[in-house]
Amino acid sequence: MAQHAAPAPGRKPGGVALSPTSAAVVIPVVTGIAYGFWAASIDRFGGEVTGANIALGFVTGIIVAALCFGIHHWSKQQAGRHFLARASAWGAFAGIAIGFLHSLSDPAILWSIMLGLVIGASTFVGTYYRYYSASEYAPV
Repeated sequence: MAQHAAPAPGRKPGGVALSPTSAAVVIPVVTGIAYGFWAASIDRFGGEVTGANIALGFVTGIIVAALCFGIHHWSKQQAGRHFLARASAWGAFAGIAIGFLHSLSDPAILWSIMLGLVIGASTFVGTYYRYYSASEYAPV
């Protein structure tokens, strides 16, 4: 007698369940919290904590966590292909995030743009190399 084995609840066939303690959830949440605190503290300029500082911290933290989770999830679905698009997404995300944080400290806007471009280009090169080299050893 053959019996049918149904997939475990919460799991997709052939996939892994997304638990609250998995790295795919923990890393974006911790990154969002750290980014939100960092943005709020830069915006405060050493003064008093205001509602605007707190709101800026929450909003930027939630946006960064959601984007980090979304890019990671999309990138995992594209495993083994689209190296350029995946690396470009991470590069743009990192460059924009750092450029925005730097712009909160009121420097010249061109310096924030240049810093964002340097960080974005560096992230692009690093992630492209990682994706391309990992695909050479992936089973076909």
